[in-house]
Amino acid sequence: MLDTIRNLGRVTELAMVLVRHGFADLVDRLGLPSSKGTGARSGGEKLAGRYSVYARLRMVAEQMGPTFVKLGQLLSQRPDLLPKEFILELSKLRDQVTPIVFAEVKSQVESSLGRPMSEVFSQFDEKCLASASLAQVHRAVRADDGREVAVKVRKPGIMRTIEADMELLMILAKLADKELEAAAPYDLPALVKEMERSLFQELDFSLEARHMRTAQAQLSPDSGVMIPQPHLDLTRPGLLVMELVTGDPPGKADISPEEGKRLGRDLVRLMMEQVLLRGFFHGDPHQGNLLVTRDGQGRPMLAVLDWGLAGRLTDDDRYLLCDLLMATLQRDAKAVIKAWMDMKVVPRSYDDPTLERDVAELLEMVNTQGEPVETAKLILEMMEIMRQHRLRVPMQYALADKALLEMEGVARALDPEFRPVEAARPFVWRLYLERWRPDAMAKRLLIHLGDALHLIQNLPRRLENLVSQLEKGELSLQLQHEGLVPLTKALQEGASRVTVGLIVAALIVGSSMIITTGVEPKIFGLPALGVVGYVISGVIGLWLVWSILRSRGGRL
Repeated sequence: MLDTIRNLGRVTELAMVLVRHGFADLVDRLGLPSSKGTGARSGGEKLAGRYSVYARLRMVAEQMGPTFVKLGQLLSQRPDLLPKEFILELSKLRDQVTPIVFAEVKSQVESSLGRPMSEVFSQFDEKCLASASLAQVHRAVRADDGREVAVKVRKPGIMRTIEADMELLMILAKLADKELEAAAPYDLPALVKEMERSLFQELDFSLEARHMRTAQAQLSPDSGVMIPQPHLDLTRPGLLVMELVTGDPPGKADISPEEGKRLGRDLVRLMMEQVLLRGFFHGDPHQGNLLVTRDGQGRPMLAVLDWGLAGRLTDDDRYLLCDLLMATLQRDAKAVIKAWMDMKVVPRSYDDPTLERDVAELLEMVNTQGEPVETAKLILEMMEIMRQHRLRVPMQYALADKALLEMEGVARALDPEFRPVEAARPFVWRLYLERWRPDAMAKRLLIHLGDALHLIQNLPRRLENLVSQLEKGELSLQLQHEGLVPLTKALQEGASRVTVGLIVAALIVGSSMIITTGVEPKIFGLPALGVVGYVISGVIGLWLVWSILRSRGGRL
């Protein structure tokens, strides 16, 4: 399988990085090519003695470069799949890298626009404002109208690098899924496919521009939040030109406590409206993607940047999320599990009484004696319960949870007295009431009525096909009882062994009869045909005894 990878050098590099970080056993089990020298392995063993397995996996991602760093950051959004300690390590991954030289930036800009840079920009700063693994941002001035803009340039060659790395990761995921029993619950190939989709969405800057336009259309005039205006005439899949915003991250901004409280409220209102009321939200609202800037009157306001990762919730998704939030606020474990079933987190056939017990204990632990609910702790502990019970959260809900977690962290940095439940309660009630508004109910009724009419319209044809199959004898019913599969297998194996035993017995009896006849030719004075029959029956008999002992662990 590894022979199909285009860049075998990258495979060897990954294997050596794993060995140097104490994962030599994993490399051997997966059959990856690596040096057999003891130096790297002994160094990896020393590192394993100093750092946890999760810290060393984070170091591997950092050393392997942009693809692995971005995938680690995406995986940090899945606390339902990974232990809390691993999520904490992945959250430490930083996307700041050495900028590429300006000549490469200029070449990339001109290649994307199809004309010289000087025709488009009257100024273009060679020093970048920010540099990440996938892109870097420069300040520029448009030549046609003199507006200051920020130009986000995709780094040259990054697409080929990521495509090759994703091919490698997919093959490794399939190998691990096959060779490592501990990997079975995670469905690693599907997880890699999900991460690949998110990663390539972030690389499409024209999609990011559309996300920005969608979010701008949802902003209310008094939101206290601004989103940079994308310049669509100059934006391409590998190039994003947008309004230039200057400011400081929330944790470093020069603002008063009162201004911090107001900015915190504005951020909470923005995210709650996006997630619960609009169904379209920023997927990564951490401090690095937020700036405190000033409006025309000098008042501080929040600018929300980097819309490459955005989430979407359908109306049904939002209503199910409302059910979960209401059940949580009411501390109703049964209702929480029912909401999870509706959200396809818990299968309808799931029958584990410990799940309800764990949820009930969690709800009691985080909300006792009138103390304020720590929603970040609540979400993380819920995700931990899901992971322990091997439940998997659909991507849209996992992204919404992560967005709300990051929002709460920024809001607390702006306002240490921030109470998330009190801030979220009015939006939860607005969503609850929206669900039962006459126009919303009429809309759902029309959808269901359309489905019913479609079914009735096609029912005669389906019945005709069914009757036709019955008349021709083509209708078949297939039943499979999973509990009978082991019994069926055991009966088949037993019948096979009985058959082999009868054949051996027949050979012995036949050979004995031939021995008594004294027919020619002879071996050691005995009929050759009888001797051959004894040898064959002996070999088969020994094999039969050995197979029985092996299947029973050496016990008869």
